[in-house]
Amino acid sequence: MTNAPTVLITGAANGIGRATALELARQGVRLGLIDVDGDALHKVEAELHALGATFASSIADVSQRKMIRHSVEEIEHAIGPIDVLVACAGFGTLTLVPDLELDTLRRIFEVNLFGVAESIAAVLPGMISRKRGHIVGVASLAGYRGFPWMISYSASKASLIAYLEAIRPGLARRGISVTTVCPGFVRTAMSTGIPYRRKMKMLEPEQAAKLLAKAAIKRPRNCVFPFSMRIGLAFLKMIPDGIFDWMMRKAGPEALTIEF
Repeated sequence: MTNAPTVLITGAANGIGRATALELARQGVRLGLIDVDGDALHKVEAELHALGATFASSIADVSQRKMIRHSVEEIEHAIGPIDVLVACAGFGTLTLVPDLELDTLRRIFEVNLFGVAESIAAVLPGMISRKRGHIVGVASLAGYRGFPWMISYSASKASLIAYLEAIRPGLARRGISVTTVCPGFVRTAMSTGIPYRRKMKMLEPEQAAKLLAKAAIKRPRNCVFPFSMRIGLAFLKMIPDGIFDWMMRKAGPEALTIEF
């Protein structure tokens, strides 16, 4: 890729984050990788070495301000200023109301919302000084309606969607674009507990990564995939609450409680 940007990916060791790192590496992009899972991150490093990629990595919990800022400083010192932030780090639980624990809710928000905000804050001063940059926040279709088998996750992603939308106009005046990515159902550990998953068309992480990598380069305001989910999203938004509640009651009993 000519004039390849330097892309920082959080949550780069697993799932969509890992697949996106490998996809961008094949395109010749310089990469910064951050993840809290050091063992998994080392495996991704080996894969990137095999591809001949230029990258730097750091172990950090994105919800911890000192850690994430130190990691960004390390990575920028190694490979140069960050042009694009892809905030993939996140987790959740598939739970029903009786299983909901407030400590779990708080931790999910710390990572899925505040972790993204801390990551943005860490790269923002440099982007502002250069008057250019791009922020990609990975939210979810679960942020548009509250799914009863992923209560905390839905709430955190709804907050993230609103946060990214709210910062977009102000950052645009400083030359920084913001993209909100809302994947549909991707075949990950999370998807094993989704009701009716066998009837759904799921993307493989590698397919999702190609679309996410494209969004990182093309800079749309919003990116919803797969295409069928764009139609589904419009439908979800229009469904009256009573019908939505009925649909969720029909789906809810199949839900499991797992982490992803």
